[in-house]
Amino acid sequence: MKDLFPGHFKESDKKIRDVWETSLFVFDANILLNLYRYSDTTRNEFLRILDKVKDRVWLPHRAAEEYLNNRLSVIDQQERSYDDTVKSIETLKQDLENARQHPFVSKGIMRKVTSVFDELCNELKDNKSVHTNRINSDDIKDSIARIFENSVGHPYDKENLEQLISEGERRYAQKIPPGFKDGSKSGDSEIFLEKCRKYGDLIVWTQVIDKAAEMNKGVVLVTDDKKEDWWEKFKGKTVGPRPELVKEFKDRTNQMFHMYQADRFLELARENLGEKVSEEIVEEIREVRRRDKLAHRQMKEMELYKQQKMQQMHLVEELENIRHQMAIYEKEMQMLQDKRNILESERGSLKEYRNNIFHEGGDSHIDDNQLTDHYYHISKNYEEVSNRLDASRMKYQELRQHMAVLERKLSHRMKIIEQENAADS
Repeated sequence: MKDLFPGHFKESDKKIRDVWETSLFVFDANILLNLYRYSDTTRNEFLRILDKVKDRVWLPHRAAEEYLNNRLSVIDQQERSYDDTVKSIETLKQDLENARQHPFVSKGIMRKVTSVFDELCNELKDNKSVHTNRINSDDIKDSIARIFENSVGHPYDKENLEQLISEGERRYAQKIPPGFKDGSKSGDSEIFLEKCRKYGDLIVWTQVIDKAAEMNKGVVLVTDDKKEDWWEKFKGKTVGPRPELVKEFKDRTNQMFHMYQADRFLELARENLGEKVSEEIVEEIREVRRRDKLAHRQMKEMELYKQQKMQQMHLVEELENIRHQMAIYEKEMQMLQDKRNILESERGSLKEYRNNIFHEGGDSHIDDNQLTDHYYHISKNYEEVSNRLDASRMKYQELRQHMAVLERKLSHRMKIIEQENAADS
């Protein structure tokens, strides 16, 4: 049974130790990018562990490419976090300095607080400059380059990438991991590299499998990717790698596949490599992941909020357009109604005149054919106007019903946004 469903069974402690002694350690781009988010102590400790096993580390070409392409963005994020913290401190300082409203702080305490705040802001600005300097002189990138020297995979050629994109379309449609959570990303760009972004996880996964088959080695993949197309989750808890990934890896390489997040990787390094890794460092890595998860959720919520506001705006615009069309139809119906009344009056008068002439001895020189033709033309115009009036009334009613539907939708959208605003408050 274990052979058929390897992803559903936990390996023995002995096999885990064998993994750490023989397997290839493969790292995703997010692991390298998170090094910029750690404190100096944690980052140095992580790099030290990598250096310890550098004869068995490997970086997929796609992961290396994503790291280099996103490095500056992560540095910028860290810079902005320093700016945001400084602004928060300065805002708090201004609130405390306001002696005309609560909270009140004595002048003596305020002088001490101001001194501490100034010292704190200066240190934050100094620390920010360290990240700024990494744009051109990056010690972290240099360490990564040294550890992964001659341990980065080769890129796929365009033909292989095109085949992978075609395969990715099929896999994503069937929710085959990894990568199908990126299925909503646009892949319609005319730029080939942009088209590959949607299938980045699948490219990494395929490169990992190819390397394992080439080296005839098992793999420990270290990734801080949180998506459910990598991890099996139950009631909000991560159980382990998706069983489909473990099985596919074994079917294609006849080797074992393990996957850990950064904190678990360090814990197992402590157990299996005899390395000293403090619990504080492990907890910091978990805290960085929690903050990243929270920031990601907030970003998604903000995107959803923007979408809802955009939908609300579109509904308002559509309602205004419908009201404008209804006003046009109201004028048209009034005009047609007036015209029909005139024609009806003319037709009635003509009919009465004709009856007077031919049934009560009227003017005999009037041609009956002319009267009949005139009556026919008026009746035809009357019928055409009546048909147009009925069509306008029908269209007006359709617009009115559509407007009622849109008003209900708009009311529902506004309630959702109000509830979310209340929750945020």
